Amino acid sequence: MRTRFLIPLLLLLLGFALSGGNCLLDEKVLDIVYLHKTCVDFEENEDSEVFTTPATVNYTEELDEVLDDNNIDKSDINSAHVVSASYMVTDFSQTDDWSITGEITVRRVDTGGAAVTLVTYTNQSVLDALNNSVPVVLDQAGVELLNQALEDYIAGTAAPVLMFAVENGDVDPSPSPSNRMVFDWRGCVAIHVVAGVSLEVPDPF
Repeated sequence: MRTRFLIPLLLLLLGFALSGGNCLLDEKVLDIVYLHKTCVDFEENEDSEVFTTPATVNYTEELDEVLDDNNIDKSDINSAHVVSASYMVTDFSQTDDWSITGEITVRRVDTGGAAVTLVTYTNQSVLDALNNSVPVVLDQAGVELLNQALEDYIAGTAAPVLMFAVENGDVDPSPSPSNRMVFDWRGCVAIHVVAGVSLEVPDPF
């Protein structure tokens, strides 16, 4: 997903520059905050309450795209960190609803290590989440793993590859081979990337 950046200050400065034609310009390095979302799609077709659905993301390629899309270099990045997460059911056409309970985990494929919890969902109605982005509380262990991956990327000490997995533990009512639970859903994690960008800005003094 393409990155969006927050530029109210830059718009103000641009307006000032256009209105004050005689103002001198001064080159300054400003911190710009870029918002990027990593989204993972899961397809469920289950006949049991307990199931695991994995999905692998080349996080290095995604972060490289952030740089390319915004014409910045890795050396320009001052910091990057996780800020939020959400999930949404993208396709569901069954008559009966399902209530699901479990967690979404994440682990580093590039460096190894165990999976840790990123998100916990409890008694989530599949129908209620259809085309509805549901914000979630992030687990600290998952946040720390993702933030470390970002730090490793910025430092150039690793090329992060992540594996996300749905680890479901309960469904009400219980699915069965004759009544399978079928739906698609998407989980998204948002990060802020703070980069220093050199710009010419008005200097009225």
